[in-house]
Amino acid sequence: LLCTGILTFCAITLFFISDRSLAQGQMNKAPVVVSRVVQMDVRQPVRMVGTVFPLRESIVAGEVEGLVVEFPVKRGDYVKKGQVLARLRTTTLEIELKGAKADEHLARIKYQRAKELHEGKTISHQELDEFETKLVAQEAVVEGVEDKIGKCTITAPFDGSITEESTEVGQWLKKGDSVISMLQLDYVKVRVPVPEKYIQNLNVGDESEVNFPALGSIKRTGHIVHIVPQADKRARTFPVYVKIDNKDEAIKSGMFAEATFEMGSLLSATMILKDGIVRRGGGEFIYLAVDGKVTEVPVQAGIVHKNLIQIMGDVKPGNDVIVRGNERVRNAQDIQVTGRMDPVAIDD
Repeated sequence: LLCTGILTFCAITLFFISDRSLAQGQMNKAPVVVSRVVQMDVRQPVRMVGTVFPLRESIVAGEVEGLVVEFPVKRGDYVKKGQVLARLRTTTLEIELKGAKADEHLARIKYQRAKELHEGKTISHQELDEFETKLVAQEAVVEGVEDKIGKCTITAPFDGSITEESTEVGQWLKKGDSVISMLQLDYVKVRVPVPEKYIQNLNVGDESEVNFPALGSIKRTGHIVHIVPQADKRARTFPVYVKIDNKDEAIKSGMFAEATFEMGSLLSATMILKDGIVRRGGGEFIYLAVDGKVTEVPVQAGIVHKNLIQIMGDVKPGNDVIVRGNERVRNAQDIQVTGRMDPVAIDD
């Protein structure tokens, strides 16, 4: 009986030890998310050079003539829509307005008297109309002077940066004279001259990746917003405009740009999600999930297509590549797959 008890105790102890070891082994496995390697046809990218233009630019001019008494901005300033750029002297106009309002007041009194006379049938309806016409005309004179006074304050038509100053305090500004030049850079447009052999492959809304050599590694993704249907007669190129978000205003007007469009010949490529690439020590690698372990595979990256990237190496379509947690794993490490991502359905 004692032997039976000892054997039972040993069995229970071994069970708990093995169960704990199993649980500990599960805990030591790195959790990862995988995605399938796919084979698909993609168009080869074509790179073209372009030039950056502001989303909007304007030469702000005066609508009335006058003497500049305030000019609170300078070249390089960032201004908000409605912010004061310049003020003209309004002394003469204010005197004129007082006279116009006095004449309006008199015309209103005369009209009121005429109405009373008309009700008493002392004057005709035609004579009453004449008094009313004079009142309306004088009201228009007042509105005209007030409008001129309002136009003596020149404001920014949109948010943007001032690039040129065209006046100064004490200068006489004629109607239509330039006050400042300004541009808006929170979005920019890259103008790309596209050869006629490619133009039929592009459509408004198509995506383009644009890089700016002067800014180092900065790359932005934009979309085509305009395709001008008139070619340059000498170069036989069509202007194509790509709109790019530039909230940080790192991209400046006039910069050189390189835009890439997917419009070359079709190529059958092995593709994975971009997140599957790990760059380390100057090399590029992917980590495959094979039988619960990590297999490190050196690769060479190629064409980028939306959220996918081409890879060249010892990889086959259908393999599972780690796309989450791959920055923490090492070759031959035990892993536990906790999720799966579709390599085709996801978009940037």
